[in-house]
Formats: sequence, C-alpha cells, structure tokens
Amino acid sequence: MPCGRNKHAHATQSGQIRLGLLFGLALLFGIGFAGGAAFLHWRDRSSLPAEGERFVTLALSLAHPPHEAEVDAYFGPSSLDHRADAEAPSLDVLLSRARALQADVEAPSATPSPRRQALANQLDSFVALLDGLAHPGKQSFADEAREVYGVQLPATDAAAMQKAAAALDALLPGPGSLVQRVEDYQNRFVVPTARRKAVFERALAECRTRTLAHWRLPAQERLTVEWTDKVDAAWHRYDGNYHSTLQINPQAVAFIGSALDVACHEAYPGHHAQFSVMQADAGAQGLPVEDQVVLLRSPASVLREGAANYGVDLAFPLDDRRAFQRDVLFPLAGFNPAEAAKYAEVHRLVNELSLSVVPILRDYRDGKLSAGMAAYQLRTQALIPSPQALLGFVDQYGAYAVGYTVARDVVRDAVQARAAQFGGDRWQALRAVLDAPQGGVAGVEAAQTAGIVYAGRVAWCRSESPARSVSLN
Repeated sequence: MPCGRNKHAHATQSGQIRLGLLFGLALLFGIGFAGGAAFLHWRDRSSLPAEGERFVTLALSLAHPPHEAEVDAYFGPSSLDHRADAEAPSLDVLLSRARALQADVEAPSATPSPRRQALANQLDSFVALLDGLAHPGKQSFADEAREVYGVQLPATDAAAMQKAAAALDALLPGPGSLVQRVEDYQNRFVVPTARRKAVFERALAECRTRTLAHWRLPAQERLTVEWTDKVDAAWHRYDGNYHSTLQINPQAVAFIGSALDVACHEAYPGHHAQFSVMQADAGAQGLPVEDQVVLLRSPASVLREGAANYGVDLAFPLDDRRAFQRDVLFPLAGFNPAEAAKYAEVHRLVNELSLSVVPILRDYRDGKLSAGMAAYQLRTQALIPSPQALLGFVDQYGAYAVGYTVARDVVRDAVQARAAQFGGDRWQALRAVLDAPQGGVAGVEAAQTAGIVYAGRVAWCRSESPARSVSLN
C-alpha cells in the first residue's frame, strides 16, 4: 500500500503513481503500503454490520477516475463491489452520504463498542478526505495531516539535522556540495541490472527468516513477486487469504541499500506480513467487513507505513545491516565488501535527514514555496535526488507523506516505551502498537499517554513456515 510506499511511490495496476517507492527520493521515502495488524472483532446484534457494509460501499464508490488509487485493496464480499458496473457519484454526493452514515454510527442511541468506535474513527477520516477532495485548497497541509490521518506535525529538530549533515560532510570529504558528494558516492553502488533480481531475492529471504524468528505467520502465507516496468517503483497488493502480490520495477532496487529496505517494508515484517497476521488474528468469524476495504489515505494506512519503515531497522539493526551487506549482498552485487560499513553509515545519515522534508512539503503545499524553491530545498537540505517526483506525489496525495517519517518516529517511540511490557521484546511491542490500526497515530499516542497495555492478544512467537511460500516470477 502504499510503498508505499520515499519510500517511495506506489503505482496502481494502471500504472498510476501511488505512495510506495519513490525510493530514489532518499532511500527513505519509498516503501510501501503497510499491512495492518490484529483488529478487534465482535459479533454484534445492533446495526453495525449494515453500517459497516454502507461504509464499504461508500469507500469503493470513490474508486473511480480520477480517484481510483484511493482504494488500496479490497478483499471483502464481491456483492458489495460495484466499481465495474456503477457510475461514480460526485464527491459532494459521497460526502453527504458519508456524513449521514457518520451520524448514524455516532447516534446517542447506538450501543457503544470498540467496533463502533473504530468505524467512527474511519468515518471521521473519510469525511475529512472527501471534504478535501471536493474543496481543493480548503485544508492546509497541517490540517490534512491532523484531520485525515490524526497526525500532529512535529517541530523540526534543526540541531539534529545539522549534526547528521555535518557527519555526512566528514564521512564524504572533498570538493563540491554535500548533496553532490552524496549522490556521487551512492552512484558507485548501483547494482548491475543483471544482478538486481538475485540481490533482492536474497534480501527478501533474509527479511522473511528474521521475521519468522519472532512472528508466527499462517502456514499458507505466500508472496508472489513480479518484475515489471508497468509500475514506477514497487507496489504491494494484499489479495486476501494470506497471499500478496508485489510488483517491482528493477529501478526500485537499483541501489544496494534499497534491496533490504524494499524487502522489509513491502514484505517481511512490512505490509504482506502485517496483512497476513491481521487476517489470521480475525479467526473463524473473519474481519469486520469495514476492515476488508483499505483506503490509501487513512489513519491506519499511515500508521502501517510508519510501522513498515520502523520494521526495516527492527529486522536489521545497524550492525546486522553492515554485516549482511558486507558478507552477502555486496559480493552478490560485485562490490568490495570492505565498503559495506561506510555505505551503511551514509545510508543511515541520509535517512536521519528525512524529517527535514516535512516543513518543506508543508510550505510547498500551502503555497508558501514555489516548486522551484521547494525542489532546491529538498535537494540541498534533505538530500532528495529527485525532488520533482516527491513534489508530484505531494500534489496528488498531499500530507500522506508524513507516514514515512512522522509516523515512523511515533511507532519507534511507542515500541521503545512498551517493550518492557513484553520482556524487552520489541517485535511483540510492535505487534501491540499495530493491534488497533484504525485509530492511527493518534490512537497510538493516546494509548501511550494512558499507559495501556496490550498483552492479551499478541500472538507472535518463534515458528517456521513452509520454505516454499515465496514465489518469484
């Protein structure tokens, strides 16, 4: 889902760019659409099932040109999916219907339940999304981040950004600007086209092995990888029943560092693993129908993007990343293993600079920066090598980009705070953070403040899955 997402730019089946893997944007902005984690499930005698179906119908009604990419995935009843044979209602009509459903779900006479609250959260975001689509320019970047995704934009830590830039400058001395030196250095590690598939497949296998050491995945889980130039970067789609399809343009894994990032973010422990466990945790009764439609721009999707980005570092702490690249990926790519440690450090520092994109994108979206000045600042301050691509993404998807940076840091902080509840196990803490993704980042922060413990429903453990569950086409 977005891969998601710098991580990058997504592309729909028609090739439309989506928030997935504009990986060239900075090794940090391009990875995909995060799959979720366990949801709460209830059998309810109220009108909730019908209201959930109404939400699905409304969400799928948005998935018509030019907004077809707004629905990232649907794996619910086909009887509710009329995208192929129904005309698209206007945005104003959709907005009116969504507000009517919102009033029904939040009616004083309605029986309170966690499921009802989760649906109300989804509707709050959906109404804000439709309002923004129907009235362009009404929401500022910060308003959209807050109203659609539940994200408060943080103040930029200028001192931290300066420290990272100074460390890069010392690591890569020489003439020319820092951004040029970084680009020149990274271009030395472009994987030969003929070797990219092998490098990525090995990275994917290792991401899966490390995930299975901590999380139980259904025995029948399966990821099909398709190499194609029909997508712009990398695109994950959850097909249901523990199966996902990951389409990859070879350009998305051109740099040696991107292989691990894309594999972890899109697959294990990222979107594919998240969705597989989400469905498994639902049990025999299955997911509530409203959780079987995945909106690209939603609090849950942004939370998953942040969790998938965090999952890269969880699976490969810096020392492990250095060692794996040195001993495995660099030789596969034909690079000198002695360069791996320095490359990993450059990669880390470039990623640290990613938060500096947020105020630039905010000011560009709000009309305070021209496209030319925003592109200049993205390149010189955040070291984004293709700033026009990122600006194009923001033109189409607005504040969704906060999922790759702000949401990542929220997830990281929450995992660190909750790890003690699980004997220091950050993998189980991550699972707990994702336990109710419909609340998004705001839900994570609220639970953090309240000191909520999610010990009862975490189902991660060490286990093995069939070795043949990954197919590569």
